[in-house]
Amino acid sequence: MPSLVAARASNTQWKPLHRPVGLFLGGTSGVGQAMAERLATQTEGRAHIILLGRNKDAAEKIISGFPRHDESVYEFERVDATSMADVRRVTRSLLERLDKVNFIVASAGFLTLKGRDETEEGIDKKLACNVYSRFRFALDLLPLLERAADAGEDAKFMTILAAGKEPTSYLNLDDLGLKKEYSLANAAAVGSHYNDALVEVCVTILSTIIPTDLYPPQEFARRSPKVSFTHIHPGTVSTPMSTNFHWSTRPLAPLVRWLATSPADCAEWMWSSLWSSEPEFKAGAHRLDSHGEPVKPNKAITPEAVKKIWEHAVELTDK
Repeated sequence: MPSLVAARASNTQWKPLHRPVGLFLGGTSGVGQAMAERLATQTEGRAHIILLGRNKDAAEKIISGFPRHDESVYEFERVDATSMADVRRVTRSLLERLDKVNFIVASAGFLTLKGRDETEEGIDKKLACNVYSRFRFALDLLPLLERAADAGEDAKFMTILAAGKEPTSYLNLDDLGLKKEYSLANAAAVGSHYNDALVEVCVTILSTIIPTDLYPPQEFARRSPKVSFTHIHPGTVSTPMSTNFHWSTRPLAPLVRWLATSPADCAEWMWSSLWSSEPEFKAGAHRLDSHGEPVKPNKAITPEAVKKIWEHAVELTDK
């Protein structure tokens, strides 16, 4: 397990010749914010960074603290990650106006102690934010990642949730989306399982199961191995979401802050794999722990499970 000092030292070695483009879904707070700030400082402002979220005021405050360079481009794009229609609106906009994307970091989260809470689209809000919005960003924006890869640049997608930390073994392929067997434990479990399927499908069997009316299969077969997809567990991080999301947890906030990792330190470990010079991190599917180390394979994510989850997610998010 690399130390924080080692992770920082490794990260300082990353010096791109190109101006990187980074998208941060959930970049207006917590780990997403810290990762955006780290990219800005590492490049000394020579970066194009887009914060995606709902809080414009928070985004503008964050952006005001970024270093400035002649090539700095900093933006905020409003998106409701619980709405697939809004996610698709934003991905279409990004596809139209961007030439490439080097990094997509998806950390938008939705914590609640409520039961199933559906959006107008009939999707549980927790799963919409933690799973389906991330899936759609990966699928829709893959062409922009591919362009970066074709230019010999970094092309990495990272979803930050619970790799290797499936709280139960629950995965019912006959109840994808948890219409029948919803519980907080089941939602947490399938969130992790579905994110594992996301990174697998984008790399291993995408060319054989993707609907041809979306993208030609031969294109994925040719290009996908150039792009890296990672599902990573951040560990316990001291964020507003972890300390203030419910009144019953607020008395524990001082203890959480003392025991937890700061967002800035967490970001160092998250970036350590994305900026790594090791060949294994250049492409392919990865499941990593909070210190960037590989975790054991998820036995529940079989080829059958990946295919069914893929087809389910495509249908549910095709708004």
